[in-house]
Amino acid sequence: MKRDVEIHKLKVYTIKKLKSLQKLIEENNNKKDWLTVNEVVKDFNISRKTFDRLREKGLKVSQPKRNGKILVERNELVSFLNG
Repeated sequence: MKRDVEIHKLKVYTIKKLKSLQKLIEENNNKKDWLTVNEVVKDFNISRKTFDRLREKGLKVSQPKRNGKILVERNELVSFLNG
């Protein structure tokens, strides 16, 4: 009887952990769709000046607030660099 209770507790704990890990993975996947300038510079190994030149050439960025963060959609950046 005691063993069954321990097994049940372990199952519940494992299911809760898996759900929390799944939630973290989904959040990280969503965050990776939009990159900040610093993330672009770091991930694509380019300078800030190069990023500014790409913007001048027509790279679409999002800046929700005036003087706020500049965000770039990862797919947009990759397609712009490839084509």
